[in-house]
Amino acid sequence: MFPPCSLDTFPYAGTTTTCESLYMGVPCVTMEGRVHAHNVGVSFLKNIGLGHLVAKTEDEYVKLAVKLASNVTGLSELKMSLRDLMLKSPVCDGEGFTRGLESAYRNMWRRYCKGDVPSSKRMKLLQPKEADSEQSSTEPSLNKSSASPVKNNDLLNTANHEQNGSIS
Repeated sequence: MFPPCSLDTFPYAGTTTTCESLYMGVPCVTMEGRVHAHNVGVSFLKNIGLGHLVAKTEDEYVKLAVKLASNVTGLSELKMSLRDLMLKSPVCDGEGFTRGLESAYRNMWRRYCKGDVPSSKRMKLLQPKEADSEQSSTEPSLNKSSASPVKNNDLLNTANHEQNGSIS
């Protein structure tokens, strides 16, 4: 027999356990926090349409859990529909996630090929101002806005890429 509901742990969220609980039809109450480790359960619940089970305080967490466990009819209906909610949500949409991730990679690659290299910008911000004038002429420069480690490399030029970002 399954428990009436599960309680997500905090300050560190249950993550896999929380996801499996929801997938098995056991609703979960969680509490949001300030960092990623606190908010995995929050992300799951909001993505499956159960944001109302996310507490902001410890007192609210307890009240939500008691209210959920006490509503036998509502809890039963939620349990019967929970797996379907999970399967239709972004949480279980591997294909959509992969398309989004591939798109993000392509966009990062295109930016890189155009010379937009965030790490070099960060390095420039971290360097003392005198270091710019002392840089050896033998070192490749990423500090100049027109400089790019791939700009003159035909193999890596964005014009040679197909829609999907592969090298032609």
